[in-house]
Amino acid sequence: MKEITTSNDKLILDAVIFDLDGTLIDTIEIYFRIIDTVLDRLKLPPVAKRDLAEAVKDGDFDWDCVLPDDLKDRKYEVIKKAWKIIEEIDQEISNDDLKMIPGADVVLGEISACGMKIGLVTSTPKFKINDKLYPFKKAGIDDLFEVVITTDDAPRKKPAADPLIECGKRLDVAVDKSVYVGDSRVDVKAGKAAGMTTIGVLTGLDDYDSLKKEDPDLIIDSVIQLREVIDFNS
Repeated sequence: MKEITTSNDKLILDAVIFDLDGTLIDTIEIYFRIIDTVLDRLKLPPVAKRDLAEAVKDGDFDWDCVLPDDLKDRKYEVIKKAWKIIEEIDQEISNDDLKMIPGADVVLGEISACGMKIGLVTSTPKFKINDKLYPFKKAGIDDLFEVVITTDDAPRKKPAADPLIECGKRLDVAVDKSVYVGDSRVDVKAGKAAGMTTIGVLTGLDDYDSLKKEDPDLIIDSVIQLREVIDFNS
C-alpha cells in the first residue's frame, strides 16, 4: 500500500474523486432488474450477484459470464438480441428510479464545506450523464462536482489511469493528495494506476474479498464512513 499523510489516523487530502454507480448512486438493483428481464425474455436462467460482478469486473460486460454454456456457439446472435432488449428497458427506467446511496449527500456537503475539491470519474458515456446525475440535481447539490469525467473525456477508460489523471489535471490537484472512492475492482485498479489513495466501498457488486484482492488502501461499508477516515479539519 502507498504511504498516506494522516492526522489523528485520518487522511489529509486536497481532493476526493468518486466513482458513480454503486458508489454514490444505488444502481445495483436496477442492473439486476435489467439483466433478469433480459434473461427472462430470452428464456434463459437468472444469474447470481457474483456472476454479474464477474461479468463487469474489467469495465465492460462479459456475456460469457451470464450465458449458459450450451448457447456459446450462437452467442453473438443472443448478445445482439440482449442489447436490443436492454435499449428497450433503458427507455422504461425513469430518473426517479435512481437514488443516492444513503448519506452520500451529507458526505459531499461536508467535503465541499471544508474546502476539498470533488471530482467524479465514471464509466457512463457523456450522453447519459445528465440522467445519472438527476438525484444530485433534484437535491440541489450537483454543482458540488467541480469536474465530471465520462468515458468520452479520456483516451482509455478504467481500469486505465487516464480518466483519473485527467480529473486530477482539471481539478488542479496532485494525484498523491487525492483519493479515489469506488465500489469495484476496476476502480481500485484505476486509482492505483493513477497513483492515488484508493478506498473501496461495499455498496456495489464486488464484495469485501473481491476488493481486498486488489489491495486498496481502505475498504469501508459505504461513503458515509468517509467521515471517519478523512480529516475535514486540516
